[in-house]
Amino acid sequence: MEIAFRILGRTGLRTADGFVHDWGKPKARAVLAVLLFHAGKPVPVRTLEKWVWSGDGPSNPYPTLQTYVARIKAALRDAGLPGVISNVERAYQLDVDRSSIDLYASIELARKAKAAAYQASPDLEKACALSEQAIALWSGELFADLDSDLACERRDSLVRYHYLPAMNGLLYGLGKLGRFEQMLFHLNEIQPEHDLDVLLARHRLVALFGLRKRVEAAQYHVSVRRRIVAEIADGSEAELLRLYEELRSRHDQQSTPSNAGPRPRYLPHGADAFTGHETLLAELDNLVLPHPRPRLVALDGPPGVGKTTLALHWASSVRDRFADGYWFASLDGVAHGPRVEAGQVVKDLLAEFGVAADSIPSLEARTARLRELLANRCMLVVLDNVADTSHVRALLPALSTCFVLMTSRARLSELVVRDRARCLTVDPLGEDETVAWLRNRLGHRASAAPGGVVRLAALADGMPLAMELIGEQVAAQPRRSLEDFVRVLASGRALLSLSNGSSGSIRNAFELSYQNLSEEQATLFRLLGLHPVREVSLDIVAALAGVDREDARHLVDSLVWTRLVDSTDGDRYRMHDLIREYAAERAERDEPPAERAAAVGRMLAWYTHTVHNADRCVVGFREEVPMLDLPPGVNPRHFTDEDDVAQWCLQEEAALVGVIKHVADPEHIWRLANSVGELFMRYLRNDTVVAVMEAGAAAARECGEIGTVVDTFQNVGFVHMTYRHDHESADRWFREARAIFGDRDDPETLAVLLRNEAECVLQGAHNVPRAIEMYQQALALAVTDDTRAGILHRLGVACRAGNRLDEAASHLYQALHLRERLGDGLGQARSRLELAQLAFDLGDSFGAKASCHFAIGLFQQAHSGAGEARALTLLAAIVKADDLELGRYYANRAMELSRGVDREVEAVVNDVAGQIEWRAGQRELAVERWQASFSAFRDISDPRADAIAVHLDELAQFVQPEVPLGRLPSQTGVAQDQELLGGLE
Repeated sequence: MEIAFRILGRTGLRTADGFVHDWGKPKARAVLAVLLFHAGKPVPVRTLEKWVWSGDGPSNPYPTLQTYVARIKAALRDAGLPGVISNVERAYQLDVDRSSIDLYASIELARKAKAAAYQASPDLEKACALSEQAIALWSGELFADLDSDLACERRDSLVRYHYLPAMNGLLYGLGKLGRFEQMLFHLNEIQPEHDLDVLLARHRLVALFGLRKRVEAAQYHVSVRRRIVAEIADGSEAELLRLYEELRSRHDQQSTPSNAGPRPRYLPHGADAFTGHETLLAELDNLVLPHPRPRLVALDGPPGVGKTTLALHWASSVRDRFADGYWFASLDGVAHGPRVEAGQVVKDLLAEFGVAADSIPSLEARTARLRELLANRCMLVVLDNVADTSHVRALLPALSTCFVLMTSRARLSELVVRDRARCLTVDPLGEDETVAWLRNRLGHRASAAPGGVVRLAALADGMPLAMELIGEQVAAQPRRSLEDFVRVLASGRALLSLSNGSSGSIRNAFELSYQNLSEEQATLFRLLGLHPVREVSLDIVAALAGVDREDARHLVDSLVWTRLVDSTDGDRYRMHDLIREYAAERAERDEPPAERAAAVGRMLAWYTHTVHNADRCVVGFREEVPMLDLPPGVNPRHFTDEDDVAQWCLQEEAALVGVIKHVADPEHIWRLANSVGELFMRYLRNDTVVAVMEAGAAAARECGEIGTVVDTFQNVGFVHMTYRHDHESADRWFREARAIFGDRDDPETLAVLLRNEAECVLQGAHNVPRAIEMYQQALALAVTDDTRAGILHRLGVACRAGNRLDEAASHLYQALHLRERLGDGLGQARSRLELAQLAFDLGDSFGAKASCHFAIGLFQQAHSGAGEARALTLLAAIVKADDLELGRYYANRAMELSRGVDREVEAVVNDVAGQIEWRAGQRELAVERWQASFSAFRDISDPRADAIAVHLDELAQFVQPEVPLGRLPSQTGVAQDQELLGGLE
C-alpha cells in the first residue's frame, strides 16, 4: 500500500503534490503522530497528554485536544487521506491501515528482508533491496514533532529494536555481495550516533578491508577499541580484535600480487573540493564490485562539464583495489596542440615495466609485448580526452585485461556495439550542488554574501569549468564584493572570456569542440545560437536551417553526439546557456549577415504563423491579427483543439517570451504579441503576459501604423486592468491609445476604447452611472458580435453593481446568447458566472448553484484556472450557510487554483474561507485566512484591504485561548457575499 503518513521525521501527510509537513500547528502534528503510532488502538486523553507535553500540560487537556483533533480531521479531509478518528470514553482512536504509515511499512519491509536472507536458498540481492527500502523510510528523527520524556524513551526503543537490526541486516548482505562502498555510505550516515555499537564497528572493519584501506582500518580499530575499554568496559573489544586480526591476515594474502615486477602507479592530483554526481559515482563503483575485472567505460559530456575531474576523483577513490597498478594518460584528442596517439601510450607503459620501446621495431610488436606484460594483471587505466573511437582502437587490445576508463567530448557508441563498453554521460551539476561548491571555495566571503553566491551559481549554471574560473577570480581579488563580480560577469559575454590567465577560458574550451564540427554541423550550431533561449523544438531547428523536419533531425542529432546539444522528450533539444551564448557569438562572427537575417526571419515566421493558428483554433470568432507572407519551406504547426493549444503554449512559454523580448524585428513582434496575449492570459500563472504585451507595444510604436498602435496599446491596458488589477496603469495606456486614435472614423475601435475607459471608471472610481452611460455609447458603436457581447457583459456587471438587477439580467443573457452563437466557451463561462452571482443576489440559491456548475465546466474546457476559482468561490459562499464541509471543499479548491494566478481571486476566496472557518469554530485558521485576504487585497491596492484590516482588529478580542465561541463577529469591513466576484472580460 502507498505510504500516506510519515512519523519517521516530522509528521507528514501525502497530498497530490507530495508530502507536506507544515499542514498544521506543531501540537496538532504531535497529536497525529501519537495517534498514528497507536493506529487502531484507543489512546486515553491522559496518555496523549504525556506524549504531547514535555512539562506541565493544560489543566484540562480534553478541550485542547478536541480542538487539535478537529484540525487533524480537517487536514486529513483536505488531503483526501483515509482514516477515521473516533472519541470513546475520553480516548481517541485513529482507524487506518498501518501499512500506510512509514514506520510500520519499514518494519514489514525489514521482516521480508530477513526472511529472504535466511531462507533455504538465500536471496541476498532481494534482501538488500528490501532493507534499503526499509531504511530509506527512516528519513528523519522518529517523532520529530514530539519532545516529551515518553516520546524520547519510545524513540530510543524503536531505534534499538527496529532501525539498528534493519541496518545490520543490510550491512551484512552488502558485505556478502562485496559492496563495500555502499556499506561505508550507510555507516557514515548512522555510526556517529551509535559509534560504540560493536556490530556496526565490525561492519566498518569489513568494509575498509574490502576496499583495501588497511591503514584506515588499523587507525579506526585502535580508536574504537580504546573507547570501548574506557567508556563501556564490557569485554567486546576482544571480539573486535579477533575480527581485525582475521581480516588483516586475509588482506595480506590477497594483497600479494600474482605477478612479480614493477606495478605502474600514476594518477594526477584530483580536485580538492569535489561535489555532486553521486549517482554516476555509485554506478562506476558498482562496475568494480566485488572485485575489479576487465571493463571498458567511457564518460562523455559537453566541454567544461568536468569529465576529467570526475574520472580522477573516482579513480583516486578506488585505486587501492587495483593491486596490479593504475595509470593515467592524456590523449589530447581535442586540444590546441597535436594529439597523443596510441603508440605513445604503449611506449610510456612499456617504460613503466622496464622495457625499452626503441628496442622493439614496430607499434604492432610493442603492443603485443605490452599485452604479454598485462596478460595476468588487472590495472586501472584512465585515458583522458579521447577524440573518437579510432583514436584508441589500436590501444585497446593491449589493455584487454584492464579496467579502462575513458573521457571524451563525443559519444563513443561504436565501443558499445563492438566492445561491449559502457557509455555514461556527465551532465552539469544542479543548482544546490553549484551553490555548495562555491560556498566551500569562497569560505567566509560566501557566508557574508549568500545572495551573491546564489547569483554566481546561476551564472555558472552547473558547468564546473565556469565554477572553477569564477571561484579563482573571486579568490584572487579579495577586496571586490561578490555583487560586483555578478554585475561584471552578467554583462555581455564576460563569462565566456573568463580565463585562468593562460588558454583556459570557457570560450577556448568550446572553441576546440567547434573546430571539430563538419561544415554542416557548424552552420546549424551557429544558427541555434540565434534562438533566444536554451530549448528548441525540432520544428524551429528546421525553420532556422531552412530544411524539412527529417533533414533537421539528422543534423541536430549529429550535434547531440558531439555533446554540444542535448535531446529531451517530444522532439525537443537543449543547449547549455554558455554553449548557446558561444554559438550566438560564432553566428555573429562567421555567419554572413544575409544568411543570419534569413534564418531569424524563418524562425519568426514559424512562431508568428503557429501562434496565429493557435489563436484561430481558440478564438477564431475574433478579428485576426494580419500576418506577413510565409517564407518558402517554413511549415508552421496546426492544432486539433484547445487542449492541444494549451499544452503547446505551456511548453513554449520561455521560447515565445524570449523571441518577443529579445529579437529585434518589430513587424513580427507586435503581431506575435497580440496573437499570443489572449492565449497566455488563459493558460499561464505569472507575469509573462504583461512582459509580452509591453514588448509588443514597443514594437507597434516602432512600426508607427496608427491602427496597430491603438489596438496594441488597448490590449496592454486590458492586461494591466484584468491581470494585475492595476487600473491606474491601464487608464494610462487607454488614454494614450485614445489620444493616438484622435477623431478617426472607425466605430468598432472607438467602441472598444469606450468600453475599456468605462471599465476603468467602474473599477477605479466606482462611478457606476457614468460607466453605464459609456458602455451604452460603446454598444451603439460596436459592429462585430464579439465586441457587442463583451460590452453587453460588462454593461450587465455595471448594472448589477448599480442595483439595476433586471437590466443586468437582460444584458447578461444577451451577451450569453451572442457568445453561444460565436462558440466563445470562455466568454459563456464568464457570463454564466455573472448570472449565477445575480441569482444569488436575488436569493435564488438553487439557480445560482446550477449556473456556477455550468460555468465551472466551461472554464475547465477553456483551461482557465482563474475563472474556475471564481466560480468555486461563489459556490463556497452560496453553500456555507447550510454545509460548512462542502463550502470548505469549494474554498480550498479555489485557493489551489488561484494561487499565483490572480491576487484578487486569492483575496476574495480567503475572505470566504475565513467566514467558513469561523463558523466551523476554527478561529485561528479563520484569522489566518483573513490575514491572507488582507495581504492579497493590499498587493493590488484594493480598498477592501482596509476593511479586512478593521475586521481583523475587531476579531482580536475573540481569538484568545480558552474563550468560548460566541456568534460570528460583525461583518463590518468584510466583503459581502453579493460583492464577491468582479467580472473578468
